[in-house]
Amino acid sequence: MTTFRLRRQTSRSSRFAEVTVEVSPSSTPEVEVTTTAGANAEHRREADLGARWALRHNSPAVKVKVTVTSVVTTEIDTGTGDVYEATTHAVWQALGVEHSASYVGFSDPLMVTSWLNDIAGRQLDAVTEARYWYEGRREPDAASLLHAWLHFERAEPIGLHGRGDEFLLDREDPYLSYEMGDDGETRVGPAFPPDVLSGFVGAMLTDGAVITGSDGELTCTGLVLRFDVGDLVIGTLGDEWVLAAGPVPAAVAPCWTVHPFIRDAAR
Repeated sequence: MTTFRLRRQTSRSSRFAEVTVEVSPSSTPEVEVTTTAGANAEHRREADLGARWALRHNSPAVKVKVTVTSVVTTEIDTGTGDVYEATTHAVWQALGVEHSASYVGFSDPLMVTSWLNDIAGRQLDAVTEARYWYEGRREPDAASLLHAWLHFERAEPIGLHGRGDEFLLDREDPYLSYEMGDDGETRVGPAFPPDVLSGFVGAMLTDGAVITGSDGELTCTGLVLRFDVGDLVIGTLGDEWVLAAGPVPAAVAPCWTVHPFIRDAAR
């Protein structure tokens, strides 16, 4: 039995979740969240998804059954993704694995909708971008973007990652710039005009919509973030970023399904 406690407090926000898991041999990877684990249905679902992320991103792959026996949260300090992240680390800890991934990202549409519920009505204070540079130059906006972080008021940064057609969110701080020798460098810093994300700094998020693939796959591929100054479309398609101020670009519209945002839909 292994327990992982996620606890972090900053001047902007606080995070808390405590998850206990048991890992046992199995012929195939399995996850069970016991009915006595505690917390609400949303947090138990996060625990299930977090355990599956941990098994999927474990190297070498192992065949075990993960049983989540306890989920402890608080009404004030536990936000979207906290139980998910705590469960992932509890499983890795039980398996003796050290951080198989540099981030613990979620793309489940219900979790993303829950995050939208949490953040709607807040101002976007800043945007941090990681961009690829080579010999002192970079490609235009979407082509040079590697990762981005949205800094909303009274909230930790939310990191945005693209992986194929999967759009991942995680609650992490931006990493530092780094050199790659002859292969160039990654520069991390504030978004500046004329890049699309910079145009929404200082704006208020009114609501948003989750984008999934048109093939019915229940994985987030992007977001429509509706601000008081206009809409921001951000997503990933075939390992390429899609950034637009305004409606979903016609070139990618056939590949995406935009779901209506319903306040408190994931509660």
